Amino acid sequence: MRRKDFSDFEDQIRDTLKNTFDAIDFAGLKDDINNKTESSLNEVKEKLKDSSQYFNEKIKDKRHYRNKSMTYKDTNNIQMYIAKKPVGRVSGILYTILGFVGSIALCVTLISYSIFISFIHILSTVNFITLGLLFSFFIASIALTLRGISLRKRIKRFKSYVNTLNGLDYCSIEDLASDSKRNTKFVVKDLRKMIDLNMFPQAHIDDKKSYFMLNDEVYENYLDSQEALKRRNEAELKRQEELNNPEKKELRDVIELGKNYIEQIRSANTAINKEDFSMKLCRLENVVSQIFNHLENNPQKLNEVNKFTNHYLPITLKLVNSYKELNEQPVQGTNIKNAKNEIERSIDIINTAFEKLLDDLFGEVALDISTDISVLETLFTQEGLTKEDFKK
Repeated sequence: MRRKDFSDFEDQIRDTLKNTFDAIDFAGLKDDINNKTESSLNEVKEKLKDSSQYFNEKIKDKRHYRNKSMTYKDTNNIQMYIAKKPVGRVSGILYTILGFVGSIALCVTLISYSIFISFIHILSTVNFITLGLLFSFFIASIALTLRGISLRKRIKRFKSYVNTLNGLDYCSIEDLASDSKRNTKFVVKDLRKMIDLNMFPQAHIDDKKSYFMLNDEVYENYLDSQEALKRRNEAELKRQEELNNPEKKELRDVIELGKNYIEQIRSANTAINKEDFSMKLCRLENVVSQIFNHLENNPQKLNEVNKFTNHYLPITLKLVNSYKELNEQPVQGTNIKNAKNEIERSIDIINTAFEKLLDDLFGEVALDISTDISVLETLFTQEGLTKEDFKK
C-alpha cells in the first residue's frame, strides 16, 4: 500500500471516529453522571446529617429522658424490633453509582471498539474475545445498577411500612399495601424477605396473611386469641348441633331442670335451721345429684328417669318448700308440728326410693361386670389358671 493511500485510510478512520464520538453526547453523559453522582452524594450527606442531628438531640435530651411519658417509652420499645441499619441502605447507593458509571463507560468503549474493528476488517479471535469480555462487563454493570435500584426501592418500602406502623406493634397487611401502593401478595412476600434479612428481627405474619406483627409477644397473644376463638366456635357449633338434634336438646333440658331442682333443695336447706331435717335434705341433694350425673354420662337412660324428673322431683320440692314455710311460722301449733313430722317421714321414704332408683340405673353396669367376670373365669379355667388347677 502506498504511503498516500495509507494516509488517506488513517484520515478516513479518524473522521469516522470523530463523527461517532460527536454523535455521542459526551457532554450530556458527563452531565448525567455528575447529576447522578451529586444526587447520590447529597443523599448520603442528608443521612449523615440526620444521624448527627439525632445523636446531638439524644445527648441534649439525656436528662429529660427519665421524665418522658409512657408513650415515648412504648415507641422506643417498638424501635427495638426495627433495624436501625436496614440491609441495602448504603450498598444500594454504591451499587447504583458504580453500575451506572461502569455501564456508560463500557457502552462507549464497546461501541468504539466495534466501529474500529469494522473499519480495519480484522476479525481475529482476540477481537471476538475482547468484544465478549466488554459485553459481559457491560451486562454486569447494568445488573449492578438494577441491583442498586432494587435495594434502594426496598429501603423506601421499608420506611413506608415503618411509617404505616406509626409506633404500633401490629398492622393489617391491607393497610401496608394501601400506603405502599402495592398489592397484598407482593407486600407479604416483601415483608417475609425483610424478616429473613433481619430488617424486622422478630416480626411474624399470620397464617391467613392478614396481619403483620412486630414481635414475638404480640404473635403469641394473637395465637392465644385465635385458639380461644376456635374453642368458642367449636362450643357454639356443638351447641347448634344439640339444638338441631331433638334427643340432645331433650337431654340438655332435663339436665338443666335437674340442676335447678338441686339448687332449690340446697337453698331451702340453707334456710331451714334444724339439724335433723337438714341432714335428710343433704342426703336428698346428694342422691338427686348422682342420678343426674349418671344420666349425663348415660343419655340412653333418659326414658328411665322421665317419671323421676316430671313427677317425683316436683312433689318432693313442694314438700320441702312447705316444710320451710311451716318452719318459719312464729307459732308452732299442733297442726304445724304434725305436718312437719309427716314431711320428715316422707323425705325418709323419698330418699330410700331415690337411692333404689339410682341403684337400678346401675343394673346394666352390674350385669356387664358380672358377665365380664364370668368370661374371665371361663378363660382362666380353659387355660388351667384357676386355683383348683394348681392343686392338681
